[in-house]
Amino acid sequence: MDLKIDLLKKPKKSLFRVILGILMFLLAIGWIIIRVIKNISITPFDWIYSGIFSLNGVSHVIEGLGYSFERFFGKAYILINLECISLKITVFEKEQYINWDEIKSIDYKLNKFEIKKKDDTNMVLNLSRLDYISINEIKKIINDIAKEKNIQASI
Repeated sequence: MDLKIDLLKKPKKSLFRVILGILMFLLAIGWIIIRVIKNISITPFDWIYSGIFSLNGVSHVIEGLGYSFERFFGKAYILINLECISLKITVFEKEQYINWDEIKSIDYKLNKFEIKKKDDTNMVLNLSRLDYISINEIKKIINDIAKEKNIQASI
């Protein structure tokens, strides 16, 4: 019994986004080149403007080719198996992890699991940013594993 969900969706390939990204990148480089050709001093604004446009262009090209730009910064996933519950809802959020051996009881409240550990501390797994289908899958698998491991669960 495992549930593995990758929360970083793979974007669809888009020729428009690739072309838009290339144009933004060329515009950023062209801005600096025009300044150099006309012998106009390049101000910090020009560098910042060109840098932002370049990064925006690169991100559009990456996404347009079908790669997730967020994946460069980390992972976002749901992993529930017979050993543990592990949630990382966004790339920049800290992973929430608990072993089944540490769990005394599990209660489901609106969009969150309140877990009471055997050492009488509590842990909350917040699911509010997930879609309805994913929440139902999580509830089902947690309920099944809790029954199997004889853990009190009110889901």
